[in-house]
Amino acid sequence: MIRNRLKELMDVRGLKATRIANDINNLSRNTINATVSNSGKMIQFETVNLLCQYLGVTPAEFFEYLPFDVDVSIDADNDPFIDSSDLNVAASDWYIEPFYLNLYLTKTNNNYSAGESKKTFELSVISENKISFNPSNEFGNNNLIMDIPKLKVVLGNPPKEENMKLQKENFLNFWNNDLTEGFRQVIQSNIKNSIDNYLIKFQSHIASVELPQYISVSFRFDDFESDYSNLSSGIVMTYQHQQLPF
Repeated sequence: MIRNRLKELMDVRGLKATRIANDINNLSRNTINATVSNSGKMIQFETVNLLCQYLGVTPAEFFEYLPFDVDVSIDADNDPFIDSSDLNVAASDWYIEPFYLNLYLTKTNNNYSAGESKKTFELSVISENKISFNPSNEFGNNNLIMDIPKLKVVLGNPPKEENMKLQKENFLNFWNNDLTEGFRQVIQSNIKNSIDNYLIKFQSHIASVELPQYISVSFRFDDFESDYSNLSSGIVMTYQHQQLPF
């Protein structure tokens, strides 16, 4: 894994992207922001050269490296589906049932001398509460948006207490000792993006529904909860039939 340390280098110097873009004619603010977020798959040598000169650092100080990769993947035991007898009902009457998703972090090292080795850590993404759809008139937009999901990432898959001790020790050793704080933030960001991409699968099912741009995720790696018996192993969108008042 390799990442740039531009954000830390800027923070130490009290610099903002607008200031750097103003001082370096050949570097746009969008390029600087993309570099700060470590969201791109590549960074041009010229960008590194300009930033290193400007910040007064070497490429070794600009980058951080770990001798392995960590891949994030999310899926569900059951395929996502819609449970409704009428797809034409108002979107405000829909909700997503509580669910958990399978989350896998795979640590891979591919070395010429030692060969390839892999270690997969099994976790879960938890939503304990119903996620409903509500009207939004923000900026004159009459579409409906989904409540911002508040999710937990916990140890275990499925998230049960049994046989958790060894899993917990192995994962916390990896998370706290093998990774630096900067790489932990990168992986947390990748997890959030993976969750967001998974939820986007539902956007095409109901007209006038927009998914939130931000997902609130808390990480409970040092703890877990033992009772998730009421959660669906996947996401189910359900129409809430309202009882008539007579």
